[in-house]
Amino acid sequence: MIAKELISTTIPVLHQTDSGAEALRLMNEFHLTQLPLVIDGKYAALLEEDNVLDWDDPEILLESAAINGVKPAIPEQAHHLEALKLFYEYKLSVLPVVNKDNDYLGLITKDTLLAALAQFNAVKDPGGLIALDMDARDYSLSEIARIAESNDVSLLSVQTYTDPQTGRLEVQLKTNRLDLQALVATFERFNYTIKYLFSEVQEEDLVKKNYDLLMNYIGM
Repeated sequence: MIAKELISTTIPVLHQTDSGAEALRLMNEFHLTQLPLVIDGKYAALLEEDNVLDWDDPEILLESAAINGVKPAIPEQAHHLEALKLFYEYKLSVLPVVNKDNDYLGLITKDTLLAALAQFNAVKDPGGLIALDMDARDYSLSEIARIAESNDVSLLSVQTYTDPQTGRLEVQLKTNRLDLQALVATFERFNYTIKYLFSEVQEEDLVKKNYDLLMNYIGM
């Protein structure tokens, strides 16, 4: 998915003739901490709520105010993972989208991006999750997929994370199956370390445990 497909056009922009107080009102109304300043259709800056709150006179017009020079934006053809990177780096609540001429096209909100990430990571699809712990040099997606397929399990999504402290790689596998005991046994037979597991068996065990606790409580 690319940036222009995630654009929201329902959130207003700020203009030079708006005051700091009006900017704060709009941010509060739309539950945001930032709004873009647009001048003659061009993206000019991303106004921060904290910055405006520090002004001595909130009624000052934006054209006369000192606005933070940081202006993160994303090209309309950029991938949604680039948007995620910018949201993380700049601690954004919104991300303006521009074309090659810096024309303002709209913005991406955190909620919209989160919904897109959920679709691409098969969050809504039923299935269990396995996390493997390994040395980064031992990672082979083709081998992991082969092991899964040998157990009639499909991988709906694969995510990796490298621990900055240890350098160890965590590989998260979202599968199409809830019963993963056979797959876990196969991974262990191939000397893979299971870091954690969310599966049908685990959920059933949790329900049974909670039921037993309730029965014990009632019987007291």
